[in-house]
Amino acid sequence: MNPLTHYIETIYNILLGYTPNEEETLIKMHTRYLEELGDMSFPIPLKNWYHFTKKPQNSECETIFQYKLKENDVDDALQQLVKHLNVVLLNVCCFKTIKNSAHLFLERPILFHEGIQKVLNSNSTYGQYHLFKRNIKLIIANSAYLSKNHNIMDLTTLRLLIIKETIERLLTLTTNCDSKDFIEVTISQNNNTKPTIVCGPVLNELGIKDLEHKAIDFFNKRIVDMRLMAQHRYRVNMKSPCDWNELFSKLGIASVTIELLSNKPHKSAKVDLNDLSSANKGPSFIFYNCARLSILLKEFESKVDKGIYQELPKVHKIDFALLKQPEEWELLYVYILQFPHVIKSCIKGVEKGNVNPQHLITFLSSLSSVFSVYYRRVRILTEPRDHMFNLIHARIYLLRGVQVVFHNALKLLNINPVKEM
Repeated sequence: MNPLTHYIETIYNILLGYTPNEEETLIKMHTRYLEELGDMSFPIPLKNWYHFTKKPQNSECETIFQYKLKENDVDDALQQLVKHLNVVLLNVCCFKTIKNSAHLFLERPILFHEGIQKVLNSNSTYGQYHLFKRNIKLIIANSAYLSKNHNIMDLTTLRLLIIKETIERLLTLTTNCDSKDFIEVTISQNNNTKPTIVCGPVLNELGIKDLEHKAIDFFNKRIVDMRLMAQHRYRVNMKSPCDWNELFSKLGIASVTIELLSNKPHKSAKVDLNDLSSANKGPSFIFYNCARLSILLKEFESKVDKGIYQELPKVHKIDFALLKQPEEWELLYVYILQFPHVIKSCIKGVEKGNVNPQHLITFLSSLSSVFSVYYRRVRILTEPRDHMFNLIHARIYLLRGVQVVFHNALKLLNINPVKEM
């Protein structure tokens, strides 16, 4: 079980005496301002919990702490809650109340160790979240009329196929069922059957459905754009352009995927083939930081091979308490530990036709931003001094975990990880 899932279930059990279904989100995992707001929070007033407690409006209890813990004072109740949590190895280092919410700050070294060990042991399967007990089969409405030839395929059909294939990969990661029992879910450009995943149209720069351009036009334009981006924005030196043709072909196709998935599936996607900023805003930044991470880890291995750096010890020997930079905790807590929850958020409503693959794009963009800030602000591969190796090793383990998440998220989009750029 994911450590955060275990933590949330434990808090529910202490406050309510049972764990509600997974749709409930009263206990929130934070993704921003962790230093100020802590890592988790939940509302204190009992009225926010009425659908769990079934307490009448005129109940004498005013806070959730009075319901089961029988504590009237909020601070005393939080101290009792933390004591309970720490007994089950959920170490909370401190807490505070902000307005009408309780905010918990988790013990970081413990979660660094648990999270990094989990992601590295799971590797390519990290992110699995067993949601479905029966198989789900996606059916394209009126598929007989759709051409899969990129030379004649319109952009809306291309978007529909990309959404379908992404959902199928997400289902592979979230279905744990050997049964032949299955449910069919239709994906269509029209909301005419139930359950249906609706694919909104691709609009041109004028806001009209694009019927002029074909899939091959979009791919070819973004291939050129990615090459220009690499040369001018990221200053990639291409001494032998032919060696880069395959890479930029893959990047161009991947850029199209990211653009067409960046919005909710049922909403329209606006595409301007002549607007280079579309490729610049998201895809190229994601690919560049994926490559930068790969190069950094390769440089570490090279220095180990040359005897400049000490070899990486086993993970249980690493002192993760040395990781004190705010971005280090954010990379672990928001992007490694919460990755399985992002997968869940993308696919959990598929049986009702509600999917959110755009969450993967948002996740990758945010991860790239945090890593980019960290990479520029912190010198990770420092001088080879004995007293620095413990810190270097802790950071390398963290970044290895980040790389696993990076690669697994890209593979869900059918994008091969970028190792150089």
